[in-house]
Amino acid sequence: MTDIFGIYQGKITPLSEIKVSPLSRAYTFSDSIYEVIPFYKGKGFCFEEHISRFNECANLMRIRVDFSLIENEILALAEYVKEEDQSYVYYQISRGIDEIRSHLVRTKMVPERFGYATKITPSTKPVVSMIVDDIRWKRCSIKSTSLLGNVMSMNSALNEGCDEIIFSSEDKITEGGASNIFFSKGNEIFTPSLKENILPGVTRDFIINALRSENISVKEQDCYVSQLDQASTVWFTSSTKGIQPVEKIVNANYTRDTKDEVFRKASLIFNQSIEDYLSKT
Repeated sequence: MTDIFGIYQGKITPLSEIKVSPLSRAYTFSDSIYEVIPFYKGKGFCFEEHISRFNECANLMRIRVDFSLIENEILALAEYVKEEDQSYVYYQISRGIDEIRSHLVRTKMVPERFGYATKITPSTKPVVSMIVDDIRWKRCSIKSTSLLGNVMSMNSALNEGCDEIIFSSEDKITEGGASNIFFSKGNEIFTPSLKENILPGVTRDFIINALRSENISVKEQDCYVSQLDQASTVWFTSSTKGIQPVEKIVNANYTRDTKDEVFRKASLIFNQSIEDYLSKT
């Protein structure tokens, strides 16, 4: 098996050789942010948009780091998987390493940088999902490594045979456990509007723009759990999954229309838009 290559504080080595201090604030407090950037044959997909979101999250967390350095390290990692049809770079920045665990940061720290690159095995297979209470913190617009709410909820749903979940708060849909959510009804497409409890997905934004450029209506608004029962198709989007339809929602009356023309067109437009984007980069 070919070893996955990673980077830690600027040094690229096989991932298995990287050693991290137990006093890293990523480890003790989840005081860290991350980004996942997809690559196609070595070409970054929406690279600038991912970096921009990463930078914004760092600013919100008040982590000061040189993003020209971050970009160079991500691109250096991508070189190790440039022959793969699809791959991604995971990159994480923590506030730094404490001398001893402390909530308060009283001294200037050196940001801790870690990442790795690996291939993706894409799947368009429909997934099974379930609706769960959104138990996460209220600042999900920050792409923090603090994902315990996601992990607990997704693994509970796994016991029900689910591949993904649909978070809801006071009957309002927020997003998936590791994705954004869309659904079609009639000739329109709906997705929850961005708020602090929803991550502004780069792929989400890409597909919305692609659909609107083809004069397909996409409504960003409050979306409710009850609307899923009337949806013809529900689907998730993410950087590593692309667009993936939901076959079944175990605790809803949703029935997927496998001949739904709106989803079919959305999927075709999304895939063609990726090809067009990559041909220009």
